[in-house]
Amino acid sequence: MKRLNLPIKWKLTLWYSLILASILILFSGGVYIYFKNSLQKSIDAKLKSIADVLSTAIVETHGASVFSNFERYLENVLGKKPKGKFIQIMDSAGRIGAKMSDIDAETLPTPFSSIERALKGEIVYETIETYSRQRIRAIILPIVDREKITSIVQVGTSLEDFDETMKRLLIIFLISIPTSIAITTVSGFFLARKALKPVDKIRRAAIKISSSNLDERIDIGEKRDELGRLATTFNEMIDRLRDSFQRINQFSIDVSHELKTPLTILKGETEVTLRKDRDIEDYKRLLKSNLEEIDRMTKIIDDLLLLSKADSKDILIKTEDIALKDLIIDVCMNMQIFAKNKGVELVLGDIDEVILKGDELKLRRMLCNIIENGIKYTSQGGKVEVYSSTNNGYINIYIKDNGIGIPENDIKFIFDRFYRGDKSRRRESGSGLGLSISKWIAEAHRGTIEVTSAPAQGSLFSVRLPL
Repeated sequence: MKRLNLPIKWKLTLWYSLILASILILFSGGVYIYFKNSLQKSIDAKLKSIADVLSTAIVETHGASVFSNFERYLENVLGKKPKGKFIQIMDSAGRIGAKMSDIDAETLPTPFSSIERALKGEIVYETIETYSRQRIRAIILPIVDREKITSIVQVGTSLEDFDETMKRLLIIFLISIPTSIAITTVSGFFLARKALKPVDKIRRAAIKISSSNLDERIDIGEKRDELGRLATTFNEMIDRLRDSFQRINQFSIDVSHELKTPLTILKGETEVTLRKDRDIEDYKRLLKSNLEEIDRMTKIIDDLLLLSKADSKDILIKTEDIALKDLIIDVCMNMQIFAKNKGVELVLGDIDEVILKGDELKLRRMLCNIIENGIKYTSQGGKVEVYSSTNNGYINIYIKDNGIGIPENDIKFIFDRFYRGDKSRRRESGSGLGLSISKWIAEAHRGTIEVTSAPAQGSLFSVRLPL
């Protein structure tokens, strides 16, 4: 069976109505039963009181003057003539000796079983229906004289008022319960619609938002309730999406630019060479230049592929024990040639001898990228220093240079792909992916990488890895 997909406001309204209906029905049922039992006990108590008085009076007078004028006798005993009552005295054989009726019924169809129970000493309460369909509540009380049941007294009263009262109470419940439920349903619907109105506002705002319109925001005023927090969270999500789209667009532009430059060089040099016949040395120089550009494009594509796999979690980090000091010394020895060619001094400071668990090849690449970055942007005669320290279960690796530094506005973007704060940097400075790869490697080892820098004062890269 297919479920109904009702709007939330209807679901809330139905739930409110069902809960209220259940509460009202249970409460009204309890009140009705309690009121009915209380009235019936009150009627039974009055009947017993009359029966006890009559029983005591008959025993004390030994039945004298009871049957001669029963109504006068009742006035003398009870103080007044009972109204709305049916009273009769029966002997042990069930024969009626005296009776008084102030109700429509002249006789009561008393079951013989009730008389037998009374003759055995029981006090019997029963509800009797007369031949005219009138309900009578009656008590049959044995009269004991000298430890012997001589007769029984039966006192009854009409339940017409009782039935009318209970009927009116039932009508009140039957009218008030549906009315209350109807009022609550209507009120609940309007309240639910009003409460969920901001949700519809959020929905309409979400419809307007697209990849080309990420400046749209949801405004629901100064609300700080759940819906206000939802709108704030939604706006924050849009901000993140906008940043992501901007990064993707910038990334696409940068990739196009990075690949377009070598392709333009390849095409231009090839066209120039093919304009006329040249000797073999010119062709060799062309092929050598082309090979350099192809290697450059290959490196960019390989780096992009690595970052793409990193984003999709497709790269496994091999965990092995690494002597960090040996690794740093080996990396610095390999980078010495590059530093000498640039005229930069590469200094190895104090390195703690610790064992690190991680992927040696990736950590080596991370260190090479950062040290190479420091050498590239340090002027001839400058210095790049590598040192470390251990603190609270972490190893901190520092690469410090006294190069051109990084402007404050560019520091937060320095690890973005293809980002270059200095627009005048030469194409030979790299693909612009090295620091992005280094950041991913550090985070893949549950570590962090940070940079502090200022223009013309150098930069300090800090890599923090858990031991």
